[in-house]
Amino acid sequence: MADDEFLVPVRKSEIELGKPLPFSIYDASRNLLLSRGVIVRSEHQIEVLLERGLFREGRRQRLEFTRSALEEGEGAGVGGTPRTQEETLSFEAIKLMPDDTLQLQPLLEGQTERFTVRVIGVMKPKSVLVTAPMVDGKLIFVRDGQTYLVRAFSGLNVCAFKARVLKAQLQPFPYLHLAYPDTVQAMRIRKAMRAPASIIVAVHESEEGRQVGAGKLVDISVGGAKMHSPMKLGEKDQTLWLSFKVKLGDMEEYVKTPAIIRSLGEEDDEQGKPMKSLGLQFGDLNQAQRLIIMNLVYQHLLKEENV
Repeated sequence: MADDEFLVPVRKSEIELGKPLPFSIYDASRNLLLSRGVIVRSEHQIEVLLERGLFREGRRQRLEFTRSALEEGEGAGVGGTPRTQEETLSFEAIKLMPDDTLQLQPLLEGQTERFTVRVIGVMKPKSVLVTAPMVDGKLIFVRDGQTYLVRAFSGLNVCAFKARVLKAQLQPFPYLHLAYPDTVQAMRIRKAMRAPASIIVAVHESEEGRQVGAGKLVDISVGGAKMHSPMKLGEKDQTLWLSFKVKLGDMEEYVKTPAIIRSLGEEDDEQGKPMKSLGLQFGDLNQAQRLIIMNLVYQHLLKEENV
């Protein structure tokens, strides 16, 4: 087996009944269970295999950070003019703290799944200790020497660095030692950078007031959002209170914030129904709320670059 290959989880949807397997399947100890080309003929066989934990090989891909960002400026929507926003920082500059959230992405061709882990501590200049990645409550097999693209968030910066697993530990609890990076690549996510969304919102007249309507956020940024609603909800420069949930992977954050109506208009929604369109500016979001919205925006930027 080549040194640049390691194991990634196999999902049930990747195994098609009556069709040859497109890859070989292993257990967590790298024992071969089924060779490429074998035909799985029953649901029961799939269920028995899944109980053991299934993995396949993947190849590493070269590290790529984002090369562009949307043009700065309030009101800039998705599809603004790209321009470079990267800079190189020392690892100390991002000031990771215990319990900060990181994302790990295997450096594999075609691998887009990201695992959420949390910082345990930093041993300068030796390693960064993080919790072990899990999917659906099950540990992901991690081999010493595997390399991940690690993403972190600091202020309005999203940072990325490549880190090799120095040691995967199971005792006294599962955690990883990641190699301490000398530098990180950073890109500033400006408040106006937006990601498409489909988030149901309750609208209130005040922080503790009654609900006066509802709508849907159709794009979102750290600074604000565009909302569609079938009803009129206010006038320009009026303040409303919004409550909604933002979810990304296994992270979910309940947001309740004041929002100022900065623009009003009319647009058709994705089904062609006429809607009131509101350009909203958020009040101050807490760190967790900003992080998850920044994450949404960053994922969109990466997708745009790979189109």
